Amino acid sequence: MASFDKETMDFPCPGCKKEIEATYYDIYSRREAKCKRCGSSYKFSSSTASNLKSALTNLESAQKKLSDSMSKLLKDAELVIKKK
Repeated sequence: MASFDKETMDFPCPGCKKEIEATYYDIYSRREAKCKRCGSSYKFSSSTASNLKSALTNLESAQKKLSDSMSKLLKDAELVIKKK
């Protein structure tokens, strides 16, 4: 499971108006966000669910590049330590 897969999104229930909480993984794998209280749900098409999965993959790649760049920035930085 990728790092964003366990992150959650909240949707207003179309039935009872309470919050529906679903993980990104649930959304793109099950293609549904279902209310545990009243059973109402959002059903997502396979193409939009696939687009979400691709966007999350791209986001994870960008996050890794940013982390790598920050690590390199610190590694290559000139250190200036002032003595008291």
